[in-house]
Amino acid sequence: MKTIKSLRIFFLLLLFVPLLSYSQNKDVFIRIVQDESISLNDFQTNLTLKKKAFKFQIMLQNVPGVYVFASIRDSVYRYTENSPIRDFSYLQLLELRDEDHFNMNRELNISETGWSYWFYNDSATWHPFNRKVTGLGDNRIICTKQIKHLYDVADGQQIKLKSIETPLYLFFIAIKDYDANGKPISELMRRKVKIEWTNSEE
Repeated sequence: MKTIKSLRIFFLLLLFVPLLSYSQNKDVFIRIVQDESISLNDFQTNLTLKKKAFKFQIMLQNVPGVYVFASIRDSVYRYTENSPIRDFSYLQLLELRDEDHFNMNRELNISETGWSYWFYNDSATWHPFNRKVTGLGDNRIICTKQIKHLYDVADGQQIKLKSIETPLYLFFIAIKDYDANGKPISELMRRKVKIEWTNSEE
């Protein structure tokens, strides 16, 4: 069992290490995984997924989490690589409060007004990722969030992936610095993703 666990960590390192910069104190790296793994290396990524479960793998190094705006409308997705984010300093006030503990429902919250905050803190009683987290050393961890459904926060309705007919728009922000009051003042990175769907289940 120890050998299997060691091999798993080794392969995770092979996936993530080439894209890390050890000279940086803070880093975030995001992958979307279904039948293959797609790395979000560029600001904008367009991809096609099958209407079935997929997952996010997020590497955090000295960063507590990432903000995620998910919607079936493209409002936030319209932001460019350098355009200011509306209400950026108030992101904490815009956090959605119904993230399920340890991702038990395997849901992705979608909203037109709020951001999910995907965080990990080993001293907290819960986090929104899958319960198991992999440590890589140097304050680096890999957290996984598996998605089987969407959850429309405004309507309180679950949306099955197989019934989706519109693209899914995602916008990720990691915070670099906060002011004395805990408000975000600068970004570490931002990524946006447009997911379109194929009906193929093979």
